[in-house]
Amino acid sequence: MEWTEDLRVGNETIDEQHKELFRKINDLVLAINQSVCKYKISDVIKFLDDYIVFHFGEEEQMMLALSYPGYKAHKAQHEHFKRNFQGLKQDLSKLDGGKKPGSYDLSVRTNQIVVDWILEHIARVDKVLGGFLKQ
Repeated sequence: MEWTEDLRVGNETIDEQHKELFRKINDLVLAINQSVCKYKISDVIKFLDDYIVFHFGEEEQMMLALSYPGYKAHKAQHEHFKRNFQGLKQDLSKLDGGKKPGSYDLSVRTNQIVVDWILEHIARVDKVLGGFLKQ
């Protein structure tokens, strides 16, 4: 996946965080293509775990502070992603308590879940939030 200007929501903080997500997912795709993803997936899962807390938290604080009318629906999408992500974390922890390298399947599933998220949430839902923040 490549970051393109049409994915920009217009808020520098949110856009920079989204760009970092793209970089991490592109690193994972490269690792999948080079057949070394099982060594990278735990780092990607850790990044996503931190990203979810920080990025979703910042977006939700902005929405609440500005009385964003789409807050509940937006937050519900965040919660849905968190539930999907918990499944990935559980699958990683099953691999010898997380001490064993990850798997190709887990890497591909992680990539797919995040890419779907990017296409649905960032490209559509966050764009609406960005329009609101510009006003």
